Parts: sequence; C-alpha cells; structure tokens
Amino acid sequence: MATTTEDLLKQALEQNRKLMKQVQTLTEQVAYLNRKLYGSHSEKMTDPNQLSLLGDNSVFTDPEQTGQQSEEIVVVKAKRKPKSSRGESIDPKLPIEETVITRESELCDHGHQLTKVGKHLVREVVHHIPGRLYVERLFEETYKCPECELEDGVSHLYQGQAPQALFPHSLATSSLVAELLYQKYALGTPLYRQILEWRRAGLLLSETTMTNWVINAAEIVRPVYDLMHEYLLSERFLQGDETPFQVLREPGKSAKSKSYIWVERSIRLADQQVVYYAYGNTRSGKFAQRIYSGYTGVLQCDGYAGYTPSWVDKQIIKACLPREEFLYGPKGFQIHAGGEIILYWSGS
Repeated sequence: MATTTEDLLKQALEQNRKLMKQVQTLTEQVAYLNRKLYGSHSEKMTDPNQLSLLGDNSVFTDPEQTGQQSEEIVVVKAKRKPKSSRGESIDPKLPIEETVITRESELCDHGHQLTKVGKHLVREVVHHIPGRLYVERLFEETYKCPECELEDGVSHLYQGQAPQALFPHSLATSSLVAELLYQKYALGTPLYRQILEWRRAGLLLSETTMTNWVINAAEIVRPVYDLMHEYLLSERFLQGDETPFQVLREPGKSAKSKSYIWVERSIRLADQQVVYYAYGNTRSGKFAQRIYSGYTGVLQCDGYAGYTPSWVDKQIIKACLPREEFLYGPKGFQIHAGGEIILYWSGS
C-alpha cells in the first residue's frame, strides 16, 4: 500500500508534536533543577503576583520605626572560634603520674652542697599499656648553691636533665606510637578509623597528627631499616618480588595510577630471617637496579623483565616448569631432577 503525501504530512506533524512536548518537559526539568541548585532558599515569596495569606505583609517584613532609632550604622563583627594550635588533647579524667627528674650529683661545680628550691614542668606525655592510657607529667628538680651565692653574690641554679622527647612538643611516647603502628600495619586499621577508638580511651587525636607520628617514627628507625638492607645484600641467596600499590594524592601522579612495593628477603633456610620493603613509584628496572646494587649472590624472582641481568656481572637464570622463576648468578648449565632447568649466564 503506497503512502500518500497527506499520510507523510500527518506522520511528520505527529512526530513534531511529540518532540515539542518532550522539549517542554525537559525544559521544565532543567529550570526546576537550576532553582534547586542556584535559586533562593529563604522563606520568602518570589512571585510578585502571589498574594499573602496575611493581607498586608509589610507588618512582618518592614522593620519597626519608633522615631527614636539612631541612623548610625553599627557593624557587629562575628566572633570567630579560636584556632586550635594543637592537634592532640587529653581527657582530664585520665590518671596522672608525676615523674621528677633529679640531678645526678648533689654538689655544685665547686663541690658545695646543693639545696632544693623547687621544680618546673617540662612536658606532659601519654603512655599506653594494654587496656589503658595514663598521663605522665615530667618535672625537673631545681637546685641552688647557697655557698657560691655568699661568695660572689650571684645565684647559681642547677636542675635535673629530663630525657629527650620522642617528638618535639608532642604528647607521643614510644608505647603510644607503637600501639598506633601495630593497629595500622599489623591489624590493618587505617588512621581515620583509629580516631574514635583513641577518643573512647581518653585521647583526642587528629588524623594529621597521627600521620605525622607515623612519618617521624619511620625516620627514627631508618638506621635499622638501612642496616637490614645491608645485611640482605651480603647474603648468598635472596628472594625478590614487587606488587602494585595505590597511593592517593601523590605529587605528579593520578590517584588511579600504580605504584609498587618491592620486597627483598632472605630465603627460608637462612639463619636470620629478614624482610625488606621498598616503595617505588615505578616498576622500572632502574628501581630494581638501585635496591640490588652491589649484590653478587643469587636472586630468585619471577620472569618480569625489570630484573634483567644486564646490571649484574654474574647471574643465574632459572626456569621451573610448574612456575616460572629466575635466579641470577655465575656462568654454566645444569639440568636438575624434577624438570628444573638452570642456566648459568654471565652478563655484559
């Protein structure tokens, strides 16, 4: 059945009518959303044609004038909440213990007997023992030498020497930071989830404060970290691997990009078990070259090309049939029972 021109015109008009209705509906939706996002949210009428239920609503909208008001404009500044200068605070209900640091010698520099004249507060710190927290107030005992003062008329004051704080101007102690690190790395509890737990225990900490504690603690133990690496590089056999690791807000990288944690460890039969982790923002072989620089033993790893033998003088390449593995070491060729093929190869 042939379609006439009149039928085509009717179809076009119907289609146009539907499209116009759809455009009108979408326009109304956009206008509504714009009002919700950017429109006024105060309780007032925006339509001038809308009458008030209260009749003359100027009684409620216009300010009352008694004729006695001053025309002077008074500006009232809003009070701002004082900015906290410390990201840590202590519940006053926590138990308090006082420690007074005395002077090792009770004699002055000239050999005279010292007399106690008081003490002064050095700092407050928080200790953690399993199940509870307590505050320690450290004082230094103050002394003076009356005999020296009689001789020259000048006061000679001495005081005890308190131990150095773990972190300057901080409540942190080794027991407190050790528990925080245990919760984060051994139990996998992020710092932001620890905030409420510490608050229940009586210590108010911010995530920024705890983050700084983790960073500063890492710097304190860095000599031990470097010593572990030196020990591994002296071993005859090592195992190595790398795994993707996502880092948020890393400078120069998007949050979806991959970084890597490289692991270097002693073998199971070694006398001393040591595991060394190194963070790298790349999987490049240059990073492997850096952490294995100077190593002359046997390294067991997977088949990733980043462990290329080009940067080691003597290496072994090992291919196992059940699982592809590589060992780098001296030159030669050998076939072991069980399907293991070991190629000894000397790099350039």
